[in-house]
Amino acid sequence: MSVYKKFTAQDYAIVPFNAHKQYDFTSASAASNSINYFNTQWTSESIDLYTSGNIKYSQLDHLFYKNFKRDISNRLGKFNYTYQKRTLYKQANTLSIPTGLYGYEIKPGTLYISSSNYEITDDSRGNLIISGTNVDNYSTDFRANILNIGPINGFKRYDLNTLDGYISFNGYESSVFYKDGKSRVNQLSSYSTPNFGDEFDDSYYFNLINYKNVNFSEKTLFNGNFPGIDFNGTNSEIKLAHNEKFNFNPGDDFTITLQANISHSSNETSYLISKSTTKTTIASPNEGTAGRYTTQTTGALQPKDTFAEPQFPFEVYAIGNNIYFSRSDGNITTTINGTFTLETITHFTCRVQDGTMAIFKNGISLTSDTDNTVDQTQNQANVYIGNKGGNSKFLSGSLSQINIYEEALSDTQILNHYSSSNGSPYIGNVFYQNGFVTITHPNYISALDTTGDGVINTLQFQGSHLIYENEYQCTVDEHEFNDTLNISARKIKSKDSDELADFTTGSLFKPYVTTIGLYNEDNELLVVGKLGQPIRTSNETDTTFIVRWDT
Repeated sequence: MSVYKKFTAQDYAIVPFNAHKQYDFTSASAASNSINYFNTQWTSESIDLYTSGNIKYSQLDHLFYKNFKRDISNRLGKFNYTYQKRTLYKQANTLSIPTGLYGYEIKPGTLYISSSNYEITDDSRGNLIISGTNVDNYSTDFRANILNIGPINGFKRYDLNTLDGYISFNGYESSVFYKDGKSRVNQLSSYSTPNFGDEFDDSYYFNLINYKNVNFSEKTLFNGNFPGIDFNGTNSEIKLAHNEKFNFNPGDDFTITLQANISHSSNETSYLISKSTTKTTIASPNEGTAGRYTTQTTGALQPKDTFAEPQFPFEVYAIGNNIYFSRSDGNITTTINGTFTLETITHFTCRVQDGTMAIFKNGISLTSDTDNTVDQTQNQANVYIGNKGGNSKFLSGSLSQINIYEEALSDTQILNHYSSSNGSPYIGNVFYQNGFVTITHPNYISALDTTGDGVINTLQFQGSHLIYENEYQCTVDEHEFNDTLNISARKIKSKDSDELADFTTGSLFKPYVTTIGLYNEDNELLVVGKLGQPIRTSNETDTTFIVRWDT
């Protein structure tokens, strides 16, 4: 039978959805499908001397990493501050997957890479992990990490005598500009935060920090080389202004972790990090004649360092080869200590959990005791790193990966934070909607190498391709019948005869439907659907055929 009808808007619908296609590659097949590998590295060279790898590093930094927490509108792809960690050190290895393969995006949770040394998967949130890693065995809630001084970008100051940013050629603003690579006229022996500049830590809280007379150099930690901060033992420091979030009272759990290389003598004392001794106040104006206040007195309304309250939430310091962790309520001071090796990079963790103070060395418990403080231990002191209160007990040595958590890390988390060196289970990122896979952790850079032990054995992922489901409802009213191609229903049994037999107009005639076709306005057949078995129409009710196909 044949019925010709025109569709209304209610008769059809288009529904988009993602279809996922599995891809499996080896190194050879990946290359033949235009999956490219790049080794990228930061350099302080003048920009006109950049190699391809240096340029790609700058592009990668600009598109995904640089200032990504604040410069939201200038970032590519989806991200979530709470779950995604983006950390770019001085080197990164990258895979670039063509959009024709992954389509709309790489389906989260489907990436798998195996090389000679590693198996890597993604955590569905844009982070790469070594396969089998239990991320619950790390502190991954970035909101709990209230201070983080890697320093992640410290490598950009390894050479303090190379100018940062853009400088004009021959001093003329209209001339060609170059980036980096030009030596300072007045050479520097150490770095201090400029009075007009801002320095922020690496946490999600943008803690404003101040460097004074420090240097930056590469440190070999347990797993990889990371930037570190060198203190000269005389006048170096890092200072943070008083903030209530660092005031831990009795009953509060918290954890301090850092990597330290202490090189003082056996009878010296060096403070690593403390919130005690010194606070900054604003001097009040002096009262003049007639009860008027004058601001012209020297120091009026100017910041001034003075003695802080006797209580303090934490002090971490070393005397000889003993590490000390102390806190006080002003009346009772609790101190614990243990031994370590001088002039050796050591991971220290100082923890307060359920009223117990503990020190861990290289992830292993060193000593513990009950915290006897009763009254409040909070104060208005600044946080000083590398000395005591900004004026004594200066550190001779170096620090790296300085962290404060407003939670007590478990024993397992402490060990894993030491083993990972930077306290994170993540070794890189996958940018699902852009087709980039990056390895950024210094210890795992070789996992995406094209030579040696890093050759990729397997690359697997699912591409998400946008598909449109087209649905048309073809309704045949009862007794509705226009034509048939069945020659047995014609007066003359021939395909050339158009006249139907008399019985086709009777009430007993119930034709069958075998084919449905959709035509455009020019009567051109666009879609044809063959039924698995003939369908007999009803003389009592309408019959609706649903036609679906994907495009």
